[in-house]
Amino acid sequence: MKGLSPVRVGVDLVSVARISRLLDTSAGRLLTDHFTDRERAELERVANGKLETISGRIAAKEAVIKVLAPEGEIIRWVEVEILGSAGRVPRAHLSGRAARLASERHLDCIEISISHEGPWAAAIAAGATGLPGADTDRD
Repeated sequence: MKGLSPVRVGVDLVSVARISRLLDTSAGRLLTDHFTDRERAELERVANGKLETISGRIAAKEAVIKVLAPEGEIIRWVEVEILGSAGRVPRAHLSGRAARLASERHLDCIEISISHEGPWAAAIAAGATGLPGADTDRD
């Protein structure tokens, strides 16, 4: 339909128990491999390292990567930074290959939503092109 912007959607579901096991066995590598310094600092402040929040942020990163559809390219976890302190909407900040792919796909913004309930954390990401006044905050 004329006038509608193309939309790309990604979704991911993460087992909180699986993230707990990975944290226990990774000797801290999970956090340093998946999260930037800013993300780790925020996670410590926001949730004091709460498993559900960590799991939700990992799901959000994977959902954003699905929006970018890297087609064989590897996007490092730290190239998709999810920030949003308590009471604020989480935002995706892209760098490296992630930012380049977003630019190539003319994605003006990527919005995310994270939820967790019991043993599961879920996230959805939607990227759109050609939105008037779109937030283009990419690091």
